[in-house]
Amino acid sequence: MHSSDTSTLIDLIALGSHPWRMSLLFFISGLVTASLLKKRSVAEIRRARTTQLLLPFVLGVLLVVPPQIYVSPYNPRPDLSYWEFWTSYFISNLRLEHMWFLAYLWVYIFVWSIAHPVIMRRWPGLSATLAAHLRGKGLFLAPIAFLSVLRVSLYPTFHETLVITTDFYSHAVYCSMFMAGSLLVNERSFWREVDGQRWISLCTAAMSLSALAALFVLIPREEMSEALIGVARIIRSTFQWSAILTLLAFAGRLASCPNRIIKHLNGSIMTYYIVHQTVIVLAAYHFAQAGLLDIYSFIPIILITAFICVLVAEMKSLAASYLTPIVRGIARGRSGLRKPPSEAV
Repeated sequence: MHSSDTSTLIDLIALGSHPWRMSLLFFISGLVTASLLKKRSVAEIRRARTTQLLLPFVLGVLLVVPPQIYVSPYNPRPDLSYWEFWTSYFISNLRLEHMWFLAYLWVYIFVWSIAHPVIMRRWPGLSATLAAHLRGKGLFLAPIAFLSVLRVSLYPTFHETLVITTDFYSHAVYCSMFMAGSLLVNERSFWREVDGQRWISLCTAAMSLSALAALFVLIPREEMSEALIGVARIIRSTFQWSAILTLLAFAGRLASCPNRIIKHLNGSIMTYYIVHQTVIVLAAYHFAQAGLLDIYSFIPIILITAFICVLVAEMKSLAASYLTPIVRGIARGRSGLRKPPSEAV
C-alpha cells in the first residue's frame, strides 16, 4: 500500500469516528451524572465528581501526557534526557492532550450543578417536553438542525482548539450533549423512540458517512466551493447524530441484559481513557523505530494498547482492594482514639 493510500485510509477512519465519539461520551456523561440523583444530592454529586475527575486530571497531565510528547515530533528538545525534558515540561510547557476531556467534563458538571436546581424549580416539565419533541421525524430533524447550525456558524470562526478558554464551538456542542443526556436519562418515551428507530438511524448514519467519504475522496478540500463545504457540514451533522442514536440503541439492548464483564469494565473505563493515548503513541513510536510502522501495524498496536489498559486497570483495582480496608481501619482507629469532651478534661 502506498503512503498516499495509507494516509487516505487513516483520514477515512477519522472521518468515520471523529464526528460522534466525543459527543457521545459527553452525552453518556450527562446520563451518568443525572442518574446519581437517585442516591445523592446535587452538591454531593459535584463533590464526588470533583474528586473523581480532578485528581486523575492532575496526575494524567503530570505523569501520563509527558511520555507521548517526549517521543513525538512536537518535542522542542529531543536532545534532552527524559528527566530534563519533564522538568522543562513541568515548569513551562504543560499540555493537556487527551486530558482535556476531564477538564471539560468537570466544568460541565459544575455548570449542571448550578443549572439543574433552577431548571427543576422553574421548568419542572422541561425533560418531558424535550422527550416529546424527539419523536418521529423530530428525533432526527431537530438535533441535526441544531448541530448543523453550530457547525455552519461557529466552526468556521472558532474551530476545535481544545483550549478550554477559547474552544467556543466545542463547548457549544459538548455542553449541549451533556445537558441533553442529563435531561433525558429518565424519559422512557425517548429511549423507546431511540430503540424503535434504530434501523432508520443505522441506515441514515451509513448513507451520510458514505456521502462524506465520497466528497472527501472525489473532491480535494481546497477545490470545494463555500456552498459545498456548507452542505458537507450538514451531512457531517447528520452522520454525527444518527451515529449517536444508532450506538445508543444497540448498546442499550446489550446493557439491558445482565453482563458481569460490562459491569466490571464500567469501573475501569476512566483508567482506560487516561492510559490509552500514551500507550498508542509509545507503541507506534517503537514500531516506527523498528521500521515496522505501516497500516498493517494498526492491529498489533490496538492489541498492545488493550492489553496495557487492562493490566493497568486491574493493578489499580487490586491495589484499591488492598488499600481501602487499611485506610478505613486507620480512620476507625483514629476516631476510636478520640475521647469525648467529658473524658478529655
